[in-house]
Amino acid sequence: MACSRKLLQSSTHFRPIPLSVRNSLRRSIHLNAPFSPKDLTGLTTDLLKSYFDKGLIEEAHSLFDEMHHRDVIAWTAMVTGYVSCNQYTRAWNMFSNMLKDGVNPNAFTVSSVLKACKGLKALSRGELVHGLAIKIGTQGSSIYVDNALVGMYATCCDSMDNARLVFEDIVSKNAVSWTTLITGYTHRRDSFGGLRVFRQMFMEEGELSPFSFSIAVSACAAIGSSNLGVVAHLRQNKYSVK
Repeated sequence: MACSRKLLQSSTHFRPIPLSVRNSLRRSIHLNAPFSPKDLTGLTTDLLKSYFDKGLIEEAHSLFDEMHHRDVIAWTAMVTGYVSCNQYTRAWNMFSNMLKDGVNPNAFTVSSVLKACKGLKALSRGELVHGLAIKIGTQGSSIYVDNALVGMYATCCDSMDNARLVFEDIVSKNAVSWTTLITGYTHRRDSFGGLRVFRQMFMEEGELSPFSFSIAVSACAAIGSSNLGVVAHLRQNKYSVK
């Protein structure tokens, strides 16, 4: 019941737990009444997210260790939480332990651990996760996984070829898809490459974002093209992107 007690003690400091659930927890503690592990796992996972939101990494880790029933959502909360706190090695280790525990990842798990691989610049690990994404069917069916793959390859590879291949396979590209690829080029100081993607985005009427325009204008400045910068600015006004 240590996990239940921590939930009650911490509920006043984080997102409120519904009164009916709190009463059920109290009954399970004081009367030793049965409480559904599934319900408790959901509550604990919510508290894990709150810990990470507050930057309380060790508290989240301790609470997770006390959980008797860990489903994919709980494991994913830990992987995602570590990534959000830039603890990429711990995120990877958590993902590895999840697989060893026989829990199958979902699209959110895969996209999060790909961000960890990107943060570690660990191409070989990213390729392993890519293979897993293909095996379980999350690549091509989840835009989060697709975008994370583009970002991972754009950061970890010597060229943009793999990132570009994954990008071209995305059926419904969103603003993050375009921006991730453009950013990959500009971070390599390949302003021309970034502008080519920016031009393609307009030709395909891709989803736009203010960040995409900002990167494009910076790329124009980097290559000393005021004309292209003016065009980007005019198109920004045309599409009413603020």
